[in-house]
Amino acid sequence: MICPKEESETVAFKEDLTLMDEGIRTLSAMLNSRRHGTVYFGTDDPDDVRGLERLRDAIGKDIVPRVFPYIGRRTFGDGKRYIEVSATGSSAPYSYRGRYFVRNVTSDGCAGPETVARLVLSRGIDPLQDMTSDIQDLSFEYLFTALISHGHHPRDDPDYLRGIGLLDGQGMFNLNAYLLSDQNSIPMRIVLFEGTDRKKTVKTTDLGGHGLIMSMEAVYDRIAGLRETRVDTDTLERTETDLFDLDAFREAWVNACVHNAWWTYGPPSVHVFDDRIEVMSYGRIPFLASEMDFFTGDHRPVNPGLFSVFARLDKTGRNGHGIPRIVKTYGYETFGMTDGGLRVTLPFAFVPRFVTLRKIAEETISHLKPDEASVLGFLKDNPRAKLSEVSDYTGMTLSSVKKTVTVLKDKEILTNEGTNRNSLWVVK
Repeated sequence: MICPKEESETVAFKEDLTLMDEGIRTLSAMLNSRRHGTVYFGTDDPDDVRGLERLRDAIGKDIVPRVFPYIGRRTFGDGKRYIEVSATGSSAPYSYRGRYFVRNVTSDGCAGPETVARLVLSRGIDPLQDMTSDIQDLSFEYLFTALISHGHHPRDDPDYLRGIGLLDGQGMFNLNAYLLSDQNSIPMRIVLFEGTDRKKTVKTTDLGGHGLIMSMEAVYDRIAGLRETRVDTDTLERTETDLFDLDAFREAWVNACVHNAWWTYGPPSVHVFDDRIEVMSYGRIPFLASEMDFFTGDHRPVNPGLFSVFARLDKTGRNGHGIPRIVKTYGYETFGMTDGGLRVTLPFAFVPRFVTLRKIAEETISHLKPDEASVLGFLKDNPRAKLSEVSDYTGMTLSSVKKTVTVLKDKEILTNEGTNRNSLWVVK
């Protein structure tokens, strides 16, 4: 290894530019396998203009369809200097000097006819790439920032945007672009239900209105906040049990966002019940996959262009381990497939704290007088309300509301936090 950074399916290192041909072949293999890749060539002269020109010309001549690489200079922590060549592309299969190669971990292998055929099929079926966005005034500040943080070099020009699958055949922004743009306004909801069915909705939280990646992460962070661990000290060995497997939820949620039938404009969502979490998405299992292929992680993505961008950001498992991990933890029965979509159910290992607290609150309220329950219920739903608003809502006089609030405070059920101008009612 000539550099402390490890090689992978999308990263390779070559000693110097004498291995230019081998490096370009590797780049074509990466484009076929992962739709993006970076090759580093060691150099003693990073300002070798002639070498850089030869490299750019060779890539333009030897890889078909043509790609438009980023070529720059890079110095790693050990002081070694490299020429960095990075490219993206959604027009696989890419040939190198008339032959096709694929990347397998850290080596390149010839692609047989069946593999080439699969690459052609995967390129030809990308519903998001072929759908023109209704909004064309799009920006990608968050996406580009995320790409830069993962070592990529995004450019706001047609060649790069086409290379990562954000333009349709006419050079217009497509649905991929809209989903990943800062202007995306599609909702991403967490719905909290009371009990184990959908009869009563307690709360709906919309974390959309941002680019898909930011919204997806916001939903994950909110669900991660529900995680708790029960410690059992009754046995000889201390045991800890998580409420649910957070890694399994991440896999289910990322898969829902990447493989969702976005062309229907129906977003995935998360439903939280007293005994489980359900991750809901639209559409069937990925194209050309049987159910067994799906469960073993051996399938092509429903939305290849979108999947490719997520892979660049390490937001989805690169080796198809996500679904098998969920199966290993929860079993095949955790997946529910219908004609309309896919449901992944993650059962809770024990009664969660938010359910226990809600039941305690319900028991407390059941012992309150009607006026006390009415005032408490309004302030719980409207924590910044003024007492005059409570009076208007309940029909009680302002004096009666004040007396009732005092009683609730004495019972240590209600407190008021903050300043007079920014006070907040908190129901304990």
